[in-house]
Amino acid sequence: MTASENGTSIAPSKESLGKLRTVDPLVIEALEGKFVISSPRNRLRLRVRADIVGLLLGARDGLDGNWPDGTPEAAVKCLADYGFLVLENQEPPTPWADWGTTAWSFHNRIRDTDFIDGSEEAAQRYVEKLSARPRPSSVRRPPSERILLLPRIRVRCEAPYLDVLESRRTHRHFDDTPVDLDRFSDMLHYSFAPLRFADAGPLGTLQLRAAASGGARHECEAFVFVFNVSGVEPGLYMYDGIRHGLVPVDENAGREQAEYLTHHQGFFVSCSFGVFTAAVAERMSWKYPDPRAYKIMLHNVGHMAQVFSMTASALGLGAALTGAIRDSDADSLLQLDEPREFTTFAMACGIPSPGPDGLPQSIKTPRTPPEAY
Repeated sequence: MTASENGTSIAPSKESLGKLRTVDPLVIEALEGKFVISSPRNRLRLRVRADIVGLLLGARDGLDGNWPDGTPEAAVKCLADYGFLVLENQEPPTPWADWGTTAWSFHNRIRDTDFIDGSEEAAQRYVEKLSARPRPSSVRRPPSERILLLPRIRVRCEAPYLDVLESRRTHRHFDDTPVDLDRFSDMLHYSFAPLRFADAGPLGTLQLRAAASGGARHECEAFVFVFNVSGVEPGLYMYDGIRHGLVPVDENAGREQAEYLTHHQGFFVSCSFGVFTAAVAERMSWKYPDPRAYKIMLHNVGHMAQVFSMTASALGLGAALTGAIRDSDADSLLQLDEPREFTTFAMACGIPSPGPDGLPQSIKTPRTPPEAY
């Protein structure tokens, strides 16, 4: 076990023990009746007793030789050797100095996750454990029985794959032209609907969508802001991927709400429609109860957003993506079941309005050799 960032022991001499103070920042977790401490300044997570936690909390301004009664010198030396008591405060290494203790705690908590080995016995025990818990539905209950069914006619798309890769850019400026219903329908179908199904036995029937998803859990749902789509009234809808249709959520929701929820970045000023994704987190946590699954769930959001962006390019549309969202307000507008469900991402789509060079208006190409790349 290392005692500091560079792996060298920092245990001070006996004469300097009274000058120690608690490392800053310090993360204290209460897990299953025990305490675990960690800090971005070292790599170790240490399980400790309650009296050690009290010692560290009391030493935030320095020990100055005033140790709590009964604290053995060996415990102080051990905490110093492991980097939880230090001689002076220092900034944690980047990026943790910028991201803070919450990000550090999450990062450290999910490292080195145990996983079942490849043996048949271990797999059987895992399945039996899952079977003892109610399996969450892979389909979200719609907010109402009303639904606008969308056409299932695929738009003819002959764009070569490399052309799609090379043409994909973030578009924030869109023509004031409605997106036709067929392309709108295809965007939702290929981005968020199941294309096939798989029988996974005791794990249930799984959706197989275009986007990759850990364990095919597909915990993401799509909520669609319609602004300028042929044949669809403006408003906020939930996309029902099984029935391939739009279920009304709020007929009065419009551009102002979408812009507010994304901090007025301009994505929804002129786009034809937008999509906010939300996680039904229990679909993932049921199969993967370890906190690392939260990280995988965020990866899944990225997979889905990439399919959305690439599909837009293939259909001659433009897309913009953002994770800067007023989460609580978005959860409320989408009528999510907090904290089981929560907003994860936002996307805008429409007919792009490029600059003279064919690139998005926000992109300015270098005109002279830059000092550095």
